[in-house]
Amino acid sequence: MTLILSNEDVENLLSMPDCLEALETAYLDLAEGRGVSRQRSDCITPTTWHEDAIYGLKSMDGVVPALGVGAIRINSVIVTNPLVGNSRRRVKVPAAPINRYVGLVLLFSTHNGEPLAIFPDGVLQHIRVGATNGLGVKYMAREDARSIGILGSGWQAETQLTAVCAVRKIETIRCFSPNKENRETFSARMS
Repeated sequence: MTLILSNEDVENLLSMPDCLEALETAYLDLAEGRGVSRQRSDCITPTTWHEDAIYGLKSMDGVVPALGVGAIRINSVIVTNPLVGNSRRRVKVPAAPINRYVGLVLLFSTHNGEPLAIFPDGVLQHIRVGATNGLGVKYMAREDARSIGILGSGWQAETQLTAVCAVRKIETIRCFSPNKENRETFSARMS
């Protein structure tokens, strides 16, 4: 039976240590030639949402034989490029009803092909990016490292720091962020 999960379900089910372990298994399968990952595909077209916006349909997929799963991630996004200071910045717009982003993961069994789960990609993506950085620290940082410097206090900073703390006994955290309010809020939340 296919599970239909919410972001809240994913958040309650997937811990950072679990994600680190699953990603490490996936990367090992890739490195040893068993796993497969297809390059991301982007379909970009005009949109009627706003004259300065574009529509993007993005997909990526992969198979991790050691875990017995294959997955496809699909994003449907509206993107703008506003001028921020002297340069343009790519901004995804939560244009779906109730100010939401739209991304789905479809998870399949490699044992019998059945769909195992369908769920939004928001929480999973957040944890996965952090865990990827955590694996980098696990294999590249000194084992006795007790301090970390983090650049930024935005959306991805929390899981990146959580992942590092899962692989090292961090005692001191230094955060650089040009936005004082974001930096102070992030520091208070993560302390």
